[in-house]
Amino acid sequence: MAHQSNSTSSTHVISFFDDFPDFVPDPSAGIRKNFARLAAHRQWKTSSKKYKRNWNKYVRMEFDKAYGTNHTRLESWQNLCIEVGIGHLSSITQCKKALSKINVNIVDSMECRWSGNKPRLFPSLNSLRNYTKEHDLYFPRDAAKKEGFVKILLKPIL
Repeated sequence: MAHQSNSTSSTHVISFFDDFPDFVPDPSAGIRKNFARLAAHRQWKTSSKKYKRNWNKYVRMEFDKAYGTNHTRLESWQNLCIEVGIGHLSSITQCKKALSKINVNIVDSMECRWSGNKPRLFPSLNSLRNYTKEHDLYFPRDAAKKEGFVKILLKPIL
């Protein structure tokens, strides 16, 4: 599964990086490392609006590529459940219920697609909150509110 995810995700990463023809992404580097390399190459400070705007765009595009945008397809919901370690469920309602009960960092979940690993599930909202803040791994809230898949995983971090 990791190999398939990598090639799918690599294609998408390259489409984001098309706006930066002087930068070549490393398909084996993953989401965070490639973006960090681009930011260093472009000399974006992590606190700058340009950095945050591009990070948000990049993460939204990666998520759409990874999980799709058709929130009414059972298969899409099942794939997300399997990837976060819940397993195969038989309805969208079951998937939504199960996903709403887990604490997972959305950016980490996407990063795991590159490696083929299961994302870390946190035992509590507080532990997820601390981890997200410590590692600055936020998913853009505006995108999360619109997206059916992300919305179900979104937790109040701030």
